Amino acid sequence: MLNPAILKQRAAAELGLPEFGDDPFVENFARLIQSLNSDGEQSKQGIALSEAEMLRLLRNRLEVRAWTERHPEILAEPIERPIFLMGLPRSGTTFLQNLFDHDEALRLTRTWETLRPCPPPAAEPGSVGPRIEAADRFLNGWRGDVPNFDATHLMDVTGPDECAHIMSMAFTQAGFQNYVKVPSYFDWLLAEGDFQAAYLLHKTVLQLLQFRAPRRRWVLKYPNHMLAVADIRAVYPDAICVATHRDPATTLASLCALTEQYRAARYDANDRHALGSEMLHFVTAHIDRFMAFRDSADGGDIVDVDYYRLVADPVTTVAELYERIGLTMPRTIRARLAVWTEANPKGKRGPHEYLLADYGLDSAAIDLTFTDYRRRFGVPRERIT
Repeated sequence: MLNPAILKQRAAAELGLPEFGDDPFVENFARLIQSLNSDGEQSKQGIALSEAEMLRLLRNRLEVRAWTERHPEILAEPIERPIFLMGLPRSGTTFLQNLFDHDEALRLTRTWETLRPCPPPAAEPGSVGPRIEAADRFLNGWRGDVPNFDATHLMDVTGPDECAHIMSMAFTQAGFQNYVKVPSYFDWLLAEGDFQAAYLLHKTVLQLLQFRAPRRRWVLKYPNHMLAVADIRAVYPDAICVATHRDPATTLASLCALTEQYRAARYDANDRHALGSEMLHFVTAHIDRFMAFRDSADGGDIVDVDYYRLVADPVTTVAELYERIGLTMPRTIRARLAVWTEANPKGKRGPHEYLLADYGLDSAAIDLTFTDYRRRFGVPRERIT
């Protein structure tokens, strides 16, 4: 059993830093640990992995606090007109993120720095090499524990990463549900989680990462941003939000398969039908929250991207997206995108196979569930059973 108080004490002791004191995320952490302890029986390896992860996240937050206390000027760093990429899990957000990564005028988070944000890379450049090596060991651990890891997610140690590890520092991370069984935590997060506080921490991490470095415009990718667009806008009033759209039935089936693979590292047994029900609720919650925001007074200015056009003609689609969000794409970037997309076709890192029926989900019923979303965003049905 994991104990939140003991984990916090250990994290502080390992760093020799003061303990958390008045912690705005104390309930988030307690709810997550309670769910980890009660919603599914983790294997011995699973408990060890979860314990190590919680300690890493706690240490990261303590280090961020220590740096901002020593250098309060970090909190004055401007984060101007950030671009937030979002969309249902498995709907091309990672692909789109990697296309943006070819533009040196833009700033994306790197896997090695989301795993450990401190110290600020420009403030202590000598820390970068060891952090890259540590991140490489971390990813290799995932590759050893998770079957077919590279086929399910495009992730490289020096490549762009999503905001999951940053949001996890606030324990306001819907994606925990994709590799550990925490349905009660997910439901609590939807009902009571303070996403705005989490995005304030998110902003602090970005400020820290750009401290003493040339300022570039941030591009931030995370499918679960869909859950909290209003909170993003509250913290980043000039943010531009870009949403990809793909058949939810296909994203659901793919997410079920990915979740099963990821959870295999932490549980001796996985009930596929229970998993299917959890992921259906997960995807539906994202759609419901996103659609509710789109129906609000502030919901009309999100830029939508058709997944199928993005995959079929990525260079033209991204060039048009640049114009829609007020950017100018240099000619050199167009050439780079063409080379990269040709070198990275879909399925390059291995097949990722999935069927709804494998998880007790009926395709006809799923079609009906997502009718309104498909109609609103002109999303076609993909052939999947």
